[in-house]
Amino acid sequence: MSLSAPPREPLVLIVDDQPANVQLLGQMLSDAGYEVMPATSGEQALVRAQARRPDLVLMDMMMPGMDGFELCRRLKADATLVEVPAIFLTAATEREYLVRAFELGAVDYITKPFVAEELLARVRTHVNLKRATEHLRLIVRERDDVTAIVAHDLKNPISNIRFAAQMLRRPNLTAERQASLVDDIVSCCDEAIEFVQRFLQRRATIERVRALESATVDLSQLVDRAIARHQAAAEARGVSLLRSGQPLAAQGDAAALRNVLQNLLSNAIRYAPRDSVIEVQLDADRPGFARVFVLDRGPGIAETERTKLFQRFARIAQAPSDADESLSTGLGLAIAKDDIEQMGGFLWFEPRTGGGSVFAFELPLAAA
Repeated sequence: MSLSAPPREPLVLIVDDQPANVQLLGQMLSDAGYEVMPATSGEQALVRAQARRPDLVLMDMMMPGMDGFELCRRLKADATLVEVPAIFLTAATEREYLVRAFELGAVDYITKPFVAEELLARVRTHVNLKRATEHLRLIVRERDDVTAIVAHDLKNPISNIRFAAQMLRRPNLTAERQASLVDDIVSCCDEAIEFVQRFLQRRATIERVRALESATVDLSQLVDRAIARHQAAAEARGVSLLRSGQPLAAQGDAAALRNVLQNLLSNAIRYAPRDSVIEVQLDADRPGFARVFVLDRGPGIAETERTKLFQRFARIAQAPSDADESLSTGLGLAIAKDDIEQMGGFLWFEPRTGGGSVFAFELPLAAA
């Protein structure tokens, strides 16, 4: 379900051991615009509800075999069905039966013989309440996703500003190095402002925040700029950055690619051992595609952890003791993979021969 998806007809599961009652209720609800799923026993109703989740269950209280009470108990014990509202149809008005029904999770009851207008009003009320609750939960979930993406995309430039500022505090820096670090800080600030402006323009839904453009992008230039912006962070950890390969241009979104490169480089720096080299290689060995490889000599990724690499909010257990995990949201690789695939490419991981990790992506080459 998405916020923009058109509403479908509400699905009502009708459960009664009397086929005539099922037919009567079904016709009434169909005429009122509901989709009906009939069942003549509790056992059949449970199977059908598990196969296709209804919006509401309308069930007889007294049935042979699995009665309405037991059906309600089993529905509420199923994590996928617990939120489905259940209404009892009953001729019993004794308080003990009604109290038991509500204790089992029923939201309402209708006495037989029922009045059509009352039945439809109660069904409509509970279907609307269920859908309103689901819609509110979806809004909250998508808001949280947007917040996480914004936090992640702002984290990289802010982290680079911090590292550059820390480098500026070192004594005996040359005037040229000082100017370079100041340029890095200004560039990262510009990048953060640019992201905020894009976010405000596209509003706060996942689809719009991640809407990507397609244009010719100079990958070599992007890589060089990404390396320059991470130079202070690399120096702080005693790591060297090296770029090799041929100049390449690809088809994609420059801002998204910048975020992908920043994510891969910041991860490599975070997990790289001191005095190691992180290499960024560019090639076009696969016809029609430009490829970028980020190679490190970190601890690598355990085979048992690799399935979690591109999952949102997943944290990889294997990490060095001095890595600052407070900077990790568990979102970076998932967002990077989504963005690369949206641009018609592919992002993957492979273990590096001799130890370490290789993260790589490919994109269609720009038209000549």
